[in-house]
This record gives sequence, C-alpha cells and structure tokens, in this order.
Amino acid sequence: MAAPALTEDYQLKLEKFISTVPPYVGDLPGQTPEVRSTGKGSKTLTTAKGKFSSDDVKAIADGIVTNPDFQRMTGYSQRSLLDKWVNDRTTTCNEFCSKCAVAMGYTSKDGVGRFDIADWLTRYGLGHCWVPASSGAMPNYGDVFRMFAQSSDHNGTNLNHMGVSLYVEGANWYTVESGQGGPSNGYDAIKRKRHDWRPDALQGWVNMKALIDAGKPVPHWLGGWWEVEEGAYEVWYYYFEAPNKVYYSSEPPANLYAPPMRPGTVGSFAMKGMFGVQVFWNSADVDEDFMAGLQDSKKRKFTMTGKTTRGVPLTATRMMISGLL
Repeated sequence: MAAPALTEDYQLKLEKFISTVPPYVGDLPGQTPEVRSTGKGSKTLTTAKGKFSSDDVKAIADGIVTNPDFQRMTGYSQRSLLDKWVNDRTTTCNEFCSKCAVAMGYTSKDGVGRFDIADWLTRYGLGHCWVPASSGAMPNYGDVFRMFAQSSDHNGTNLNHMGVSLYVEGANWYTVESGQGGPSNGYDAIKRKRHDWRPDALQGWVNMKALIDAGKPVPHWLGGWWEVEEGAYEVWYYYFEAPNKVYYSSEPPANLYAPPMRPGTVGSFAMKGMFGVQVFWNSADVDEDFMAGLQDSKKRKFTMTGKTTRGVPLTATRMMISGLL
C-alpha cells in the first residue's frame, strides 16, 4: 500500500532514511522482503540449539559480511550483533527507533529508543509528547510506538518492542520495525509490517512533531508531577513542563505521564543554579522558591523544600510512574 502524501519536513526526512527498506507486500512469512544484518554470503551463528561463545564468533570472523543499509539504520554490524548475542539476546528495535528520530531532526543526545519512553519523556518535562493508546488518537507518520505484552514473540521472549508508525488505513496499521530477526535466526532485520489497528499490546507512541518542536527539556529530576504541601494542611499538585511552564491543581493527576487535561493555574519557572527553582504564577498567588532535596535516581525518589514569598514553608515529593512503560 502506498503511504499518504507527506508534507512535513521531518516525515520526508524519515521517508528518505528508510527508502532502502522494501515495500510491504503481505503478512505471510517471506512475502515482504526485509533488510537483514547479513551481507551476501555471510557466515553466521544461531542460538537455535543453544548458546554460542566468543570463540565461536572469532572462528568465523573472516567470513562475516555486514549489510551496510542495516548498519546505517541501526548502528550495528553483523559482527557486533553476534558479539552481543553471546550474552545478550536482545535485537535492535530500540536502536532503529533512535536512528529514525535523529534522521527526522531530533537532536538530543538521548535517543527515544528506550522501553521506559513514557516515563523518560515525563521526567524531562516532555510528557505532552507521549500519546497513550487509550487516548483515541492515531499515530502520525514517523511516531515511535511502544508495545508490551506477556505473549512470546518469535524468539520465545515476551513482546517488549518498539517501532515506527507509518500510517493507518481503515483497520490496517502500517509500520517499519527492526528486531525482525534475532539470535535464533543468526541475523536481525528491518521490515515494513502490517498490524490490525489497534493491537492490545500497544501502550502508546511519541508524537515526534511535538518532540522535535519542544525545545530544551527541563532537568531530568524536575519534569512531571509533584505533590506539594503548603504549610501544615494544604496539598497541591504541580506539573513542570518544557519549556519552563508549570501548572497547579487541587486535584491529583488522572495519570502521571501526561500534563493536566484541564490546567488550573498556569505559571512559569526559572532555574536558580543546578538545583534551585523559582516559580512565578500568572495569578494573584504568591511566587515560590524551591531547592532540590533528596536525589535518588536508583530508588526513583526526589524531593524539594522551599517557601512562598510570604514565608509559608513548602515540601514537595515527585510522583513517579510505576510499572513498565
């Protein structure tokens, strides 16, 4: 099926980047051609009958041939895949998503190809770039999606996967994805695919246009939702978002990976050094100063303390996403 006409610059860049991936033909095994990690005549190893060792890889090193298109789109050569598969059997779906994002114009050093993408975006104040599958929306050409399900994939592991959405046509969802091979095959592959829209395993996707246009993210410890106690009795919920926006509400958030659906009071904030935050409300509410307290990334616990310009003490605890996202 032909993709719809593209007008956005980032989408045209992606189309060019994946131009060597053959078009989708059908769902049957072998029906749609793919870009494999192996070049013509390459030797390889598989885990179909067990593991292979570093010595096994070295023994065939002179006969390993890499497909340059696969390496360009994932960063992996066939040799580096085999070296990885000695101990780590993951494929290259994440790396492919990150390379596609860069090709579209996403310039951050941090790639979007990560399984905790919803949490990661929120932590940098970019939660508005994450679209949950339950939203009723549909992904655009170039949006990076996240899937997870307990059912096993073709490598015998749980479906824990990412890919790039192309377009939805009726009940059909067309994508391009890496990770279509694996260590049991001896190669990895990139392929255009069709899914039934909307698969139960779909968690959501990154709105790449919003991400590319978002500007500088906030510090990793600040973005997202905070529970703020003002004095001894009042509790508020703050959401820090790029670029330098903050909202507050008296109601707890419906979910932790998105901005408030109906923003209450809106304000702005400015960093004071690395760990100080000054909040300025666009209302009669008094301004506030915070300083980061506990910073424990491993335990996912962050706090701030501060006070209003009237001297009322403030304590804040970051509200962290739990579970696999």
